Amino acid sequence: MPTSLRLMMIRRSRLLHLNKMANQKVGFSLIELLLYMGLIAIFLTAATTSLWDIILGNVKSGVHQEVQENLRYATHRIQFEIRNADSVNPGSGFDINLATSPSEKISLSVPDPDNPTEFRVSGGVLHIKRGDGSWTALTSSALEVTNLTFTDLSDAASKYLEFTVTVKYRNPSGRSQWEKEAMFRGAAQLR
Repeated sequence: MPTSLRLMMIRRSRLLHLNKMANQKVGFSLIELLLYMGLIAIFLTAATTSLWDIILGNVKSGVHQEVQENLRYATHRIQFEIRNADSVNPGSGFDINLATSPSEKISLSVPDPDNPTEFRVSGGVLHIKRGDGSWTALTSSALEVTNLTFTDLSDAASKYLEFTVTVKYRNPSGRSQWEKEAMFRGAAQLR
């Protein structure tokens, strides 16, 4: 077969092939479309679930940190004030939960100008008052002090006060991610 005839046949077969391809419809079949959509749905579900877990983990971590920081600050401040006190003033509420008895307070006798230094719980927030100053919050309003109890452990040789503080994160929504409560029991010696 001569070369020119062979070339012509090759060109004709290519043209037929191109014609055949042009007549074929290009696109997805219904099965392919459903398969792709299913894969995308699985991917989006996994991504959304992971993102939601990250967000809830951050919320839970923030709640835990808020409770611990407030409890740490309040207990250090109580210990500091007890250590700087000379005595406990009469009428102080010992062995009474100040969180459930808003009219009760602990009053410490300290050197002027901070005499007396007093602690109370009002509206679930721990407050301190030094001398003639105003009541200052020691805990955040995001928390509720559910227990503040002072016990006199003094004997003839030394004066000690034991205290127990329990704080709880305020959780009006009732979601488990916002549930956190912590308690601290400590003691300090008056000077």
